[in-house]
Amino acid sequence: GNLRVLGTLKKEDAQESWDEYHPEGTNFWSDDAPISLRHHPYNRCDVLECVSCKRKFLHYTEYGGYYLDERVRELNKKYVV
Repeated sequence: GNLRVLGTLKKEDAQESWDEYHPEGTNFWSDDAPISLRHHPYNRCDVLECVSCKRKFLHYTEYGGYYLDERVRELNKKYVV
């Protein structure tokens, strides 16, 4: 389906932070990792919505030197802290 941008969690004047939030020992790739909007990568995400099913997603672009890695995670309020 098509995704449209609803907004962004990026703050232009915010101090850059690369700290992640994993108090229960999860990692970036864990399905049950917390979504802390103050921590990386969520503090650099755009919020997208599927135009057909209305589900919301967080989109983050990882810049890794010689490549771009587009990462998308469903915005599940169960994991937002």
